[in-house]
Amino acid sequence: MMRTARTLHRVTPHLMRRTAHEVGTPTYVYDGDLLDAAVRRWIDAVGDAGRISYAVKANYNLAVLARLARHGIGFETATVGEMCRVLQAGIPASRIILGGVPKTAEAVAEGMRRGVAMVVVQAAHELDAAIAVSREAVSERPARVGIRVRPGIRAGAHPSLETGRADAKFGFHPTDVPDAWSALASAPGVEPTTLAVHLGSGLEELDPYARAIDVLLPLVQRVAAGPCPVRELDLGGGLGVAYDDVADDLEPSHVVRIVDRRLAGLEISVRYEPGRSIAARAGTLITRVLDRIEREGTPALVCDGGFTDFGRYSLYGAQHRIEPLDGETEGPPTVDVLGPTCESGDRLGTDRPLHGVRPGDLLVVRDVGAYGFVMASNYNARPRPAEVMIDESGWRIVRARETLEDLWRGEVVG
Repeated sequence: MMRTARTLHRVTPHLMRRTAHEVGTPTYVYDGDLLDAAVRRWIDAVGDAGRISYAVKANYNLAVLARLARHGIGFETATVGEMCRVLQAGIPASRIILGGVPKTAEAVAEGMRRGVAMVVVQAAHELDAAIAVSREAVSERPARVGIRVRPGIRAGAHPSLETGRADAKFGFHPTDVPDAWSALASAPGVEPTTLAVHLGSGLEELDPYARAIDVLLPLVQRVAAGPCPVRELDLGGGLGVAYDDVADDLEPSHVVRIVDRRLAGLEISVRYEPGRSIAARAGTLITRVLDRIEREGTPALVCDGGFTDFGRYSLYGAQHRIEPLDGETEGPPTVDVLGPTCESGDRLGTDRPLHGVRPGDLLVVRDVGAYGFVMASNYNARPRPAEVMIDESGWRIVRARETLEDLWRGEVVG
């Protein structure tokens, strides 16, 4: 299995020191080369950029979206806000999917009225909303609609990331899908085309994709005789990243090979929605050490970046690589890396070989391009960090650090 690049191509220590000096810390830095390489891996594996829809929730910086759009891929959005971010990046609605997460009827209507490529419904009220909007709208072509299926499959590195299990909040139970499909097929102005699943995020094995297809194929056969047969399976994303720098990343080509083998002989298209596997490796978080403390013999580094900037350890126990910007790791893996907020659980990582690091030094947290900034918060009234892109055009800020005034923008006194 091919080992994915673990280091940033253009983002050298010199450029990160310059970023820290000119922009401050904490700051996210993205490598455009690695974004391009990750998208090309998927396009090479699938063979058609139009069958790939980047999961915007992983990283929705406008510069990231615009760069990915150059490759001709589509974009899967979970909310109207994500949909509007993609539109703001200059990407047409015809390349956008409004995906199958819990939505209000108003959100379903907004997606359809914007003319997105497809709206995926995952509950009865969303289905009713899609039908109602289609009856009101006057359009030259029917609105494409998909149905998200809850396959009852456990697959994921952490329970909070498993979205296809039987007790998940997402999607129709398989037994309810034929009636939902029939309702869409009989409604004017709607064309059901797609059955969708999403198994979770951070998948470490490929077998769940095959099991998901085994759930979907009987449903495909159930509706095959009707006026609107299933034309597409949307298998979501979820391909994991080996954050520990020990294992190899799963390859898109391996997923596609399993799917193609399962669907051999069937005339049905497959869509993929990768997010983490495209964005994760491209991002690094730079943070500065404020203090070094000893806690009953256990050393710790307190940094200016914490769980408000990058929350994956506090949420999921995710152990990303943390390295000194200058120098080598040193000593046994016993140093904790803590954040500055008023929470004892504010940690970026634990048990690291960072004994040579001192206050004022810079640390880098690797592979944070996915589910990094998008999950940042203003807890403790902390401004969210800046974002910087480094690519063939040079070094530039693609999101300014929030100001103190940004923290109360829109509020009124009294």
